Amino acid sequence: MHRFLIHVHSLTVLVILLLWLVATQAAAQTRVTQNIKGDSLARSFFTQHCSKCHDESTRKGDVLLTEIGASELPTGFALAQETAELYEQILSVLESGEMPPEDQPDPDEESITHVRNWLESRLQASVDQESEKISMPTTRRLTNFEYQNTIRDLLGFQLNLIDDLPKDPVTAYRFNNTSEMMRLGPEQIARYLTTGRRAMEAAIVDPELPEKHNWKAEWKPHGLDRGLGGDELGVWGNRRNTPSTGMGVRSIPNNGEYRIRMQASAILPPGIKELPLRLVMGFTLNVNSATQQMEPVGTVRLRNTPDNPQVFEFRGRIENHPVQLGKIRNGVRQPDTMVITPQNLYNDGTLNDGNRNVAMPRAVINWIDFEAPITDVWPPVHHQRILFESPLQEQDPPAYIHSVLKRFLSRAYRRPPTDDEVDSFVRIYNRLLPDLENQEAAIRETLAMVLISPQFLYHSTGAGDGKWRTYEFASRLSYFLWGSMPDDELMELAANGKLHENEIVAQQVSRMLSDPRAGNFVENFTMQWLSLAKLKTVPINRSLFPRFLYYVSAGERAGTEVPYRPTIRDHMQQETIGFVQHLIQQNHSVTNLVDSDFAFLNQPLAAHYGIEGVQGDQFQIVPVQADQQLGGLLTHGSILLANGTGSAPHPVYRAVWLREAILGDEVPAPPADVPALSESVGESSENAPGIKGLLEEHRQKESCKDCHARLDPWGIPFERYNATGRYQPNVPKAGVRVSGFRKQTHSDMVGYRAYLDSINTESVDASAKLPNGETVHNLSDLKVHLLKKRKLDIAENILRRLMGYALGRELDWRDRFEVKRLMEKSQQFEFRLRDMIILICQSPTLQQNN
Repeated sequence: MHRFLIHVHSLTVLVILLLWLVATQAAAQTRVTQNIKGDSLARSFFTQHCSKCHDESTRKGDVLLTEIGASELPTGFALAQETAELYEQILSVLESGEMPPEDQPDPDEESITHVRNWLESRLQASVDQESEKISMPTTRRLTNFEYQNTIRDLLGFQLNLIDDLPKDPVTAYRFNNTSEMMRLGPEQIARYLTTGRRAMEAAIVDPELPEKHNWKAEWKPHGLDRGLGGDELGVWGNRRNTPSTGMGVRSIPNNGEYRIRMQASAILPPGIKELPLRLVMGFTLNVNSATQQMEPVGTVRLRNTPDNPQVFEFRGRIENHPVQLGKIRNGVRQPDTMVITPQNLYNDGTLNDGNRNVAMPRAVINWIDFEAPITDVWPPVHHQRILFESPLQEQDPPAYIHSVLKRFLSRAYRRPPTDDEVDSFVRIYNRLLPDLENQEAAIRETLAMVLISPQFLYHSTGAGDGKWRTYEFASRLSYFLWGSMPDDELMELAANGKLHENEIVAQQVSRMLSDPRAGNFVENFTMQWLSLAKLKTVPINRSLFPRFLYYVSAGERAGTEVPYRPTIRDHMQQETIGFVQHLIQQNHSVTNLVDSDFAFLNQPLAAHYGIEGVQGDQFQIVPVQADQQLGGLLTHGSILLANGTGSAPHPVYRAVWLREAILGDEVPAPPADVPALSESVGESSENAPGIKGLLEEHRQKESCKDCHARLDPWGIPFERYNATGRYQPNVPKAGVRVSGFRKQTHSDMVGYRAYLDSINTESVDASAKLPNGETVHNLSDLKVHLLKKRKLDIAENILRRLMGYALGRELDWRDRFEVKRLMEKSQQFEFRLRDMIILICQSPTLQQNN
């Protein structure tokens, strides 16, 4: 009986095994059948809809699609890199509706969905296979932006070092914080060492109190019969020996903190509430030159009148200001000097109108006092953070040095140092000490060596056998949201192993975004994402836009831009950065990037756009109406000017910006042999009705047709915004030459505006037929289309941009499914930006940096 039961049990097990094998084989056969079916459908789809442009003979865009689905992917094997990238590219154009083009058979939704699912299944299988592989450690060096911020937070004060560092690479619409861009060569190490020594020279002081440098200047209210008083500072019309000349600082320390105190007030005409007064320090600006060097000290906004003068205080680091080398007299070089110059920065947008009889606000400056270095606490706090008080200083000096180095390394390396790492720098210190003056000098040089170590200069991922994983994540958070090292709170959470909890991550991200350092992240991210740097390089046609820039009115430099003041371009750049920061801080949806019912303006910029009722140089949220033609990034002067010629708008540049920065498309550069716009059109350009007509002629060329058919419609709706970013719906007739402002002819700007109205008689045609067949008539129509038909594409692009910036690498096909998951979650929160950033930081991809 026992044997019988054993026999039955054995048969049962055998039957179960056989059934399992049959079921497994059936499932495998089903998957193979489904794959074969998928391959067949894919081949049929690509043959029917894509082969005309992407077979062996055409290969448009260097893309070949006839081989897709020709062979089955072997079980257990991932797609080749090129194949996976191609699949990702196909999915992108299918999802955006850009392909197939209009002149090809229109596929039904079911076919498109089937092919998309098949492509995604191939990519998912490859991602699953690759995830089983062991990831290798990766590194990239700190960007200059990250390096400067890290030094600031490591030492506890701001030190301007970027100009001393090797230049970082710049690529339009791409971030430079990737391993491909952030490399380090031997020639750069010497510059990092020099910079590190400069930083440590500022951070660690000698024990003795340094020599004090004190200077003071006073001004009296004489000379009122000649215009401005001797203590007054106007927007223009200033005289010598008044505050406009500045205050000389005839001796200065090499380093240390300075304190500047100033007693000032303002004479404010009726209706003007405040006067922005800025101090700058460096070379004298009282010369006929635009090449003098200076750095801002600070700005105050004067609201108090001369019967209530107030004292204002500024502090900063002397090392951050350029010095004028002392002159050589009788073979002896005199002390280096600086000049503190006050500036009246009032600007209501009329500075170029030649209307100098209008009353402008004036500053009254009674005196300015300079003191450096500040020795209220000695040694200063930043010195004591490194060489801290401890009984070991007297009881056990070697143990004290060991503890100093261990503490500094833990902050510089953004993780606990190993014993070997600490010991190596102890040995360096011991070798240096006999040859240097004292402990402070030896520590300076030792810590300068820390600042050129790979553990400081590089971000590392996957190093240390995983034991530093939580510290790596703390660094990814801080360099994402602050562009700097983790603070003590992040480091403590990493040490306790709590930083990977989603609730903790959400709390930390909210805390970090509320910190002023988050402004550094927003500026760096926005400048690179939107490619704003070119804003400062576009030459403005002064004849066509005489009021746009503030020009020198007389003398040998007449007609050149007034130097040393914030310009309208600066305001435009700040408008865009501040707008994005406001969206993040207030947790607004990404849809506001396309259109919003508010703008972020100050008075000079509002005057440029024609918006009334905005006062002051500080930026503020301003509600806008539809007829004011503002709202969202698409109407920002920074975008429109940067993507124009300085004389006219450029629809191709603006289309490239829209597709790259907002829609997330990758627009290929034109082939080298493609002629310029005017060259391809030839003589017909003389009769073409504006840029739209030129583009229509340009598209008749076979070599230009395909790219421009997908590009031009996105740029033409911007045509009613001129080269300076102002809304201008009317232009002169073809062939009419536009005169610049001439005082003899137009008398004043009122007369000039009347002249412009008399010649601007032709309405600008901003209508375009988009690639999907829809017609838009202006930028407002385009905004509606983007928010109705491309909202998901825009949201995904922003999510990808933020995620790529956070990871320090370009996203690729492997990230598709995590992006898809984050998109689904983000959509539940209406794509609000702050929530989107929290989701990215909670993502396993960021936490593990896969």
